[in-house]
Amino acid sequence: MKTIKYFLIGALMTVISAPAMAQVSVSDAVKAIKSSNASNAKETEKLVKQAYKTVKKDAAEVAKLGRAYLDVKDTLNARVYAELAIKANKKSALGYILRGDIEVLNDNPGDAASWYQNAIYFDPQNPEAYKKYAFIYRGRDPKQAVQTLEQLRTVDPTYPVDAEAGHIYYLSATKNAAYMPLALECFQKVQLPDYDRLGSYYMTEYALVAFASQKNDLSRQIAEHGLKSNPRNAGYNRLVLYNSVELKDFDKAVSYVDRLFNQSDSLEISANDYKFAGLAYAGQKNFDEALKYYTKQLEVSDDNSSKAAVLKVLSDTYKAKGDLDNSLAKYEEYLKLNTSANANDYAGLANIYRNMAAEKSGEEQKATVDKALSIYKDMIEKFPTSADYSNFMSARTIQILDPDQKQGLARPYYDALITSIEAAGIKSDADKTRIKEAYTYVGIYLFKFADDMEGAKPYFDKLIQLDPENAIAKQVLQAYEK
Repeated sequence: MKTIKYFLIGALMTVISAPAMAQVSVSDAVKAIKSSNASNAKETEKLVKQAYKTVKKDAAEVAKLGRAYLDVKDTLNARVYAELAIKANKKSALGYILRGDIEVLNDNPGDAASWYQNAIYFDPQNPEAYKKYAFIYRGRDPKQAVQTLEQLRTVDPTYPVDAEAGHIYYLSATKNAAYMPLALECFQKVQLPDYDRLGSYYMTEYALVAFASQKNDLSRQIAEHGLKSNPRNAGYNRLVLYNSVELKDFDKAVSYVDRLFNQSDSLEISANDYKFAGLAYAGQKNFDEALKYYTKQLEVSDDNSSKAAVLKVLSDTYKAKGDLDNSLAKYEEYLKLNTSANANDYAGLANIYRNMAAEKSGEEQKATVDKALSIYKDMIEKFPTSADYSNFMSARTIQILDPDQKQGLARPYYDALITSIEAAGIKSDADKTRIKEAYTYVGIYLFKFADDMEGAKPYFDKLIQLDPENAIAKQVLQAYEK
């Protein structure tokens, strides 16, 4: 009777304890790791150890436990199971890859690369090892990273080696433009329709690389292809706009202004978007619309250098529209913000006054001419190397007040120009053009208006030496022969 009793009790205990003694799967352990917290950490550890005992000779399963710990950033336990995975099968890449990923998380790219190299060495048929090594090594040597990817062609024929190589060179080109041609070369090896089955970022980067490489036809073609399947993609609409402006296809560019600003999803408008919209309308000579977008660009520009550049464009656009007053106002704002303004910048301001003077008369015209002349004078003081240009332009500017040369108002400026160029020698075509004009002006003034034929002759002699076929010099010198 007792024997039967103990047998029944033992059987009953077996039934009761069976669920508690059931094996824990790796899947259960992974779930426990990812949902674990401080309060149940010991229970999780116990479950993981139970699961490990059932798979300790299976590197792939052991690596899953380490991967789960890495996912929750528990690098200590991740490293333990990575080492156990390597112990389970030294020729499996999985443990080495996991070790490399741990070093990536710890921001140790050099150590990570070494672990990925080990993975390639011990398991040369594992494509993931090549991808990981190339990804981590691209920062040190992009070309070496791409060479590693090339080995994938035989290991994993389906892997987009050329597109990924383009991606690596693209990332490198954001820091060193020398890699841009290599990125373009790699991307071009992939047929455009094939990008549809790859990650969308490949085609986007391809379009950006083509744009940066001034392959505007190609960049626009890629963007338009992307828009076939995603017509509201802001990036592609933006690239069609930008490239159309660069190609001077302004009608198309204007149509994409609307598509970018009003028919794109998740649009984050940039200063450049306003800039290219302005350029599109300016290209159509629709200056009012262009000014609206340039003004918006100015509003979102966040530093003085950027603001100064936009103010210059606004000034030029007002000038093209024929609104010289606003052109002048914007130019003066531009010079105030431009701390590195050079002689050309001040010459631009003087040029606006010259244009304004041509449209005025009387005292207003004289005051405007004087303003331009004062700028040229300041230029000589601030930028001595601009003296010849400044004297030349001063001579031309003051002739607005003396168009028939009777007063000889331009002579002092031409005299200064002649003295300077003769002393230094004629060194450029610009020197030759300027001194020929100076000789002609002074010679004609002395010959025709100052009644000084003898004083005029040396100027025509010098002019004929510089330009033997000069019609004016020939004609005047013939008068001396009679």
